[in-house]
Amino acid sequence: MNVRQKKSPSYKSTRFKGCALEYTDERVWEQSYLRSKCKELHLEEEYRYYQFRLMVSHLTVFYLLFMFVFVIMIGAYLLFIRPLDAVYFDIITWSTAFAVISLLLSINFFAKLVNRHRWVMVFTSVLSAYVLVLTDISQNAYHYYKSDWPLNASFDIFVLCMIYMFLPIPSIRAAAILATSVSIIYVAYFINFLNVNTVFAESNTYSFDLLSVDILHYLGFNMMGIFFRLMNDTMVRASFLDRHQFIMEETWLRNALLQESMLLDSILPPQIAKPIQDSIKNKITQSEAGPDRFHSFGSRRRENFMAIQIHPDVTILYADVVNYTHLTTTLTVESLVKVLHDLYGRFDMAASHFRVQRIKFLGDCYYCVAGLSHPDPDHAKMAVSLGISMIANIQEVRADRALDIDMRIGVHSGSLLAGVIGEAKLQS
Repeated sequence: MNVRQKKSPSYKSTRFKGCALEYTDERVWEQSYLRSKCKELHLEEEYRYYQFRLMVSHLTVFYLLFMFVFVIMIGAYLLFIRPLDAVYFDIITWSTAFAVISLLLSINFFAKLVNRHRWVMVFTSVLSAYVLVLTDISQNAYHYYKSDWPLNASFDIFVLCMIYMFLPIPSIRAAAILATSVSIIYVAYFINFLNVNTVFAESNTYSFDLLSVDILHYLGFNMMGIFFRLMNDTMVRASFLDRHQFIMEETWLRNALLQESMLLDSILPPQIAKPIQDSIKNKITQSEAGPDRFHSFGSRRRENFMAIQIHPDVTILYADVVNYTHLTTTLTVESLVKVLHDLYGRFDMAASHFRVQRIKFLGDCYYCVAGLSHPDPDHAKMAVSLGISMIANIQEVRADRALDIDMRIGVHSGSLLAGVIGEAKLQS
């Protein structure tokens, strides 16, 4: 009879399975979900500060861009336009506009002022946009009436890009309203151009075609700008929530590690607990790398790892309760446990005061070591002082509880080997 052994699924096939997420119901990138998530976590105010810092960084980029455009434009006027008298008005107005806009937007760098008065961001942005629009239109009107130049807007697209991409306007609605008002101003300016120009005024059909193209041009650009602001707000909120989650998880992890360390240090000596922690982490790392490799070398690692340390100069204190056997026969279990808890609690507090490390207690036996955690030349003195304190403590317990109880205490100084043995239940 042939018996075929059923093949067990390989490690790779069990580990790398298909993702069971249903992406048709994914809402992580929906703006409504992100807004409700911020409100749910009470992060709306923190998000506003985060958004303000990002807008200030964008404003810094805009300063550099605006300065670059201003320098290139003034340089082109000075190098390529002759006679230079024709562009004096342009140079003066652009220099004034650059100075005014720079001063207005620089107010947003005062974080305390802006955080107290959020309307300052919108107010300075609106004034800066209108100053740039007024400068552009006034220059064109000046040259039209003085030199009969055509009325062509030069910075309409630049102003719209500035509103949607760089100006510190937190609200998408406010940015859209400002950009729409700027578009309406330029459309009205274009209508005026068609009316005053005799060539286009005689042809109503051609004028209507040009006006329709201009309106659709601004409409399309505003729609694109609104879409950009929506996507930017979505990405900023998503990144803010991701960063908040990362910080919270890191905080939780630190607290968990601290609690783990405190728990392990309360069970084992710190100098022994640290190698054991490292050993456990190495085992986890090896198990994640591959279970077959971990199991094949696991026995050899267990044999090699021994948390043994040599301490050449320490003092051991060993204490034994006198009449403990008599107490076990005369007291109830609950009363005996309360007596030992009261007694050993006092001993632990005294050991901490004298920098003596308690190793363990078993029934009526309590022993500890001085100079183990940290080398101490006064380890013998500390151990003897602890012994005297323990005698005083047991006398108090004897008086408070009316018990015939006493201590035998032994002290010895020298060198020792300290460590932890075992795998499943460690023993120090």
